[in-house]
Amino acid sequence: MTFQFIRQAVCKGTLALAALALAYGATPAHAADPIKVGFVGGISGFCASTIGPSVNAVKLAEEEINAAGGINGRPLELLIRDSKSKPDEGAKQARDLIENEKVHMIMGPCSSSVWLAISPMAKEYKVPLVSAAAGSHRGTVDFGHPYIYQGQQNAQMDANAAAEYFTLKGWNNVVTIGLDYEWGHSFVDMFVERFKKINAKANVKKQLWPKFGESNMTSFITATLAENPDAVFAASFGPTSTALFKQGNAYGLSKRTNLVTIMTYKELAPLAGDMPDGFIGISRIPFWAMPNEKGRAYVRKYKERFGDYPDDFGTIAYDVLHHFAEGYRRNGGTDPDKLRVTMSSFTYEGVRGPVSFRFIDNTIQAPSLIGITKKLPEYPFSILTDIAYIPSDKTLPSEAEVNAARAAAAKQ
Repeated sequence: MTFQFIRQAVCKGTLALAALALAYGATPAHAADPIKVGFVGGISGFCASTIGPSVNAVKLAEEEINAAGGINGRPLELLIRDSKSKPDEGAKQARDLIENEKVHMIMGPCSSSVWLAISPMAKEYKVPLVSAAAGSHRGTVDFGHPYIYQGQQNAQMDANAAAEYFTLKGWNNVVTIGLDYEWGHSFVDMFVERFKKINAKANVKKQLWPKFGESNMTSFITATLAENPDAVFAASFGPTSTALFKQGNAYGLSKRTNLVTIMTYKELAPLAGDMPDGFIGISRIPFWAMPNEKGRAYVRKYKERFGDYPDDFGTIAYDVLHHFAEGYRRNGGTDPDKLRVTMSSFTYEGVRGPVSFRFIDNTIQAPSLIGITKKLPEYPFSILTDIAYIPSDKTLPSEAEVNAARAAAAKQ
């Protein structure tokens, strides 16, 4: 009798305490803590025109991950902050996310300067920092540490892919056009270095340097054509690339030589009928070239939800978040040192096809895509066709090159 009375009293007391806890908003014991991902993107500033699709894509990935049960029963929680496309503001937002929100991972920077500004903090606090857009290879190669990852092909991989493509096509005599600032010079320099390394006949006939943002490219086009090059490597984007395409068309540029430059959906769509056939673009994962049904389903879902096609960087952000969700599942928790080993231990089958991170520099192993512009009736703008896939073993630096770059960076 005494035992029965005590058991009933304990049960009633437990229920009363549970009711009291719920009344005061306490979280039930069975509710799992979320895995928090901070997204520090350039929602304002110079990245504002390109960041929207990435925000859409990671929100879509968050929904899908949670609808499928989260990560080992833990929900994924996305916290979005504006870096204003400025390194100091990006670092400020990242610090707040790390110290006050206790995020387990940060992604989102579209600018390499913002990504590199956050990197020391990621190293100090051991919080994985993942790029899906920032293109500098220096983050993971020169200044690499265990907690910084590059989830997309970087500038070095793009430059090396172009050199491989030029060599494959037998284009020996070339002209380079590079925007006259750090990225333009480094991108051209990396291309020239690899081109000369793999092609004994490589001949760089002329190097031209339009100012950043240059939109009058006529003099550069005529100077290029005067050299009668087999091909042109252009480190340009935005108004400079638009001017090259439009003004070059008046000079028959695409018929007189082979112009190769960065070209994504966001560069192609605004030009619509102004883009001639025959220009050559380096791309990462254009929506019309998805390699599997998972990718094609993503494109359909994105377009239905947002009324537009996904761009390359949005697709990569989506794939990266799903990739890391799978990494955390396999990791059995959020331990960042264990996660690095886990992330390099498996191949992820995402919308881009099979991709993986290599251990030495936490850089994605994914092919670079190079195609030729062509108008097709399915789209109101030109797309890249006849796509060549340059594998990452042809574009990534060797382990010896990574170690040499880090040794040189340490002396600076």
